[in-house]
Formats: sequence, C-alpha cells, structure tokens
Amino acid sequence: MISYPSVSWPNSAPLVTTVGGTYLCTEAITGLGVDTASPTARCRTTLSPLAERETGWVFSGGGYSILFPRPAFQNTLPPGSTYVGSSVGAPPPNSNMRGVPDIAYQASAGTGPLVYITLPPDGTSGLICGGTPCSTGWYVIGGTSASSPQWAGLIAIANQVAGRSLGYINPALYQIANDPAKYANDFFDVTANCNQTTSIPGYCASQGWDAVTGLGTPNAANLIPDLIAATP
Repeated sequence: MISYPSVSWPNSAPLVTTVGGTYLCTEAITGLGVDTASPTARCRTTLSPLAERETGWVFSGGGYSILFPRPAFQNTLPPGSTYVGSSVGAPPPNSNMRGVPDIAYQASAGTGPLVYITLPPDGTSGLICGGTPCSTGWYVIGGTSASSPQWAGLIAIANQVAGRSLGYINPALYQIANDPAKYANDFFDVTANCNQTTSIPGYCASQGWDAVTGLGTPNAANLIPDLIAATP
C-alpha cells in the first residue's frame, strides 16, 4: 500500500475529465426534498448539518498527482476552493500539482441508480454478484463506474444538441465555474463529507472546488447550453 495520499492514472492526467462521487439524499417520491431519515447515514444531519441534497461519497477518490503539474485550467478556481496542490509525504515535485476530480455525480450504491442487465451471465468478465456472474435483471449500481457514465451520457446529449462534438471540455468547465452566476446555476456545490477511508489522510468537500467532488454535480438543463457556448 502506498503510504501517502495518491491518485491513479489515467484519471489524474489533465486530458481526462475526472468524475468523483456523491450520495444522493433527495426523497424518493418527488426528488424535490431532502430525506434525512431513510437514506445512508451520510445524508443525515449528524454528518450533513445543512441537510444537503447531495454529499461527498466517502469512496470518492481524489487528491493530487505526483506526476502532472497543475494545468492552466485549474489556475483560477471558484471562491472558497480548497486546492492544496501537494500530498503529505509524497515524493517531489509535490507542489502545485494536478488536482482531481474535476466534477462529480451520484455514485453511492446506497443511493444508487437502478440498471437493468440484459446480457446473460458471461463468466468472470461481466458483472459479479457475490462471487458469481449476475443473472439478467435489475441491479442497484454504485461507484464512480456509475457516475462517470452518467456524465458521459450528459456530454453525449450536449454533443447532440450542439450538432458537433464538444471535444476537450475541461477548460470550459472551469471557465463556467469561475463565473459566479453561471456556477450557481449550472452546478450544485457539494460541501459536506470527506473521502478518508484508512489511516492515510483524505480530503473533505468544501465550497468551490475540492478533492472529493471537484466543482460539484451538474444542473444539466443549465449547464448544457453554457458548455456548448464555452467550447470552440
């Protein structure tokens, strides 16, 4: 085990849009209110005093690269951001390094999306349930393996609306986030919970960019047109 906070490749590469995870704490009937009773403990007011509709997922990997320097698009961040740029105990250069994630989406299996598996069991290469291949049917899926495809779907919709490929979106995401009005309209800024799971130090969600949920989660209806406008 690496003895200092670290992030993996390729998600730490500046050319990758890295997606962190959240718990979705909205109530199940309308999705408009916040449920602080029945969801995971991370949604309850003991860990989310402001009863936020999304909180940082404890397994949302985040931190700072020990290889890639801080990219230009991260030089300016929203007010209150907790960018550190280094990892305690990491080897050099360990200063002003690439921070991840860039953005986030619901990832906890405790509040996860239902996904229907249509393929029959296909050995150990497919989805595994308790050590054996899963059968066809509905499953609650979690992890950043859920949050990343949801962002990919959102960008695919944006491509379709624009009638072109948006291409490399990282500079545009941060450009939008650095406009206070657009940031408030286009993102939900997650500010509760931390991602430490072992004795190795982790990070906590905060106002603006943080190493748990990045810039936050999308308000798709507002973000998509602004993202189209901000890309070449």
